[in-house]
Amino acid sequence: MTDDLDAVADSELREYLSEVDLHGDDVRVAFRYEGESYDLLHVRDDVRAQFTDEEFERRIQTLMMKGLGDPPSDGSLFDFGELDATLRFYDAVVVASFPDEDWSGVIVVADRTDSETVERTLESLENDEL
Repeated sequence: MTDDLDAVADSELREYLSEVDLHGDDVRVAFRYEGESYDLLHVRDDVRAQFTDEEFERRIQTLMMKGLGDPPSDGSLFDFGELDATLRFYDAVVVASFPDEDWSGVIVVADRTDSETVERTLESLENDEL
């Protein structure tokens, strides 16, 4: 695992992520992906213990595919501007996908309730900080 966010090309995203506590109690998993590879930034111990290596790898791959499906630019929606983030709300978690370039980005999975990470992300998006 690495805390290195230097590979994030988008300077606003890099700054935002450097200010978020990716090791906070509410963050289950955080990783940066590029193409078919990824670097784990954080995995909470209880989450890692839940899954076999194969199950964990499948989860990461599934999340990565969802991130790759939401690139920062979409030609048919050009008038919307760049995509800053995609938030997926599940019963227990929120998955935040931050596209960086067409084939790269950062994904953060956080507890849905009482999540400082989710609140901070929503606030940053509302204030046009991302």
